[in-house]
Amino acid sequence: MKRYLIWPVVLSFVVITSCSMQKTARGPLDIVYVLSDEESQKVLKPVIDTLMAFGIRAPEFQPFYEVKWFPLTNLPGLKMYHNLIVIANLNTELGKALARRILPGDRYKMAFEDSLNLFFVQDFWVSEQVFFLIVGRDLSKVKESILANIGWIYKKIDENFATQEKKYIFKYGEQKNISRHLWEKYHWTMRIQHDYVLLREYPDRGFVWLGRGFPYRWVSVSWAKGFKPDWMTESGLYEKRNEVGKFYRDIRTDKRFLGYYWTKFGKWKALKMYGLWYHEKETKGGPFITYAFYDLSTDRTFVVDMLVFAPGEKVTILLRQVELMAKTLTTTYDPKILD
Repeated sequence: MKRYLIWPVVLSFVVITSCSMQKTARGPLDIVYVLSDEESQKVLKPVIDTLMAFGIRAPEFQPFYEVKWFPLTNLPGLKMYHNLIVIANLNTELGKALARRILPGDRYKMAFEDSLNLFFVQDFWVSEQVFFLIVGRDLSKVKESILANIGWIYKKIDENFATQEKKYIFKYGEQKNISRHLWEKYHWTMRIQHDYVLLREYPDRGFVWLGRGFPYRWVSVSWAKGFKPDWMTESGLYEKRNEVGKFYRDIRTDKRFLGYYWTKFGKWKALKMYGLWYHEKETKGGPFITYAFYDLSTDRTFVVDMLVFAPGEKVTILLRQVELMAKTLTTTYDPKILD
């Protein structure tokens, strides 16, 4: 198997990619498997487990990713999974043997000297896999290296999740007829998963609502001509979302758990709001995500809202699937969506 070594921006990493034919990774995309000896686990677990710090309220906190620890001897049975972190403690014979097997001689020497501890491998044993090899003798230095780069590790896992989950969303087809209808009528469109339906549309009020059956997943698009500065503020977006809730029928936004930050929605800079919704008359609720952005090309301000209702279930993947679909929204003609 050929491997090409590339130094990325963070110089404490070496990226190793494979170009050979491989099987496809299996298992859940939201579980990170960590294989380690007991000594390394005691020292490194508090840092690596921070990968579970990112998530949503539903209303209880649900992490986007779960971290599961196993002995290093379990590697043969787990090496086919999507997210894999292997810790090779060079104070152990098994750790040294594994590191020598994977790393070129010069990289192994650097790891042995604790000058380079973290290696990233894309599609190492199987395709669609992210694999991290953590190597070293001084576990305190290894811990510092992980702590300094835990955000980078999370980003790599999350990027792989988005890529693979997007393939799954549209695996069984798309609602091309709805996508074409939206483009012809409103001059915006998106890719729509095969089992979504057009629930309601109010052309004169700039509102379209799409959804699918239990567990319920809704996405709506609101728009208005010109730049709407009130929609692009925290208080204004909160009020706008409560207006959208009237279209949903008696849906309100819980003020207690709101969060906001600026990010990207497709090609646009957008204000993102997230939190919990509730029903005014029934015992219902769950997480939501809302984006607001201005599209210069069509001189319109958009608000894209997504929510999930799935009591008793893990909703993180469900909501992220809706978000991935919504982020395909475009205001320019896209033959991949419409043809």
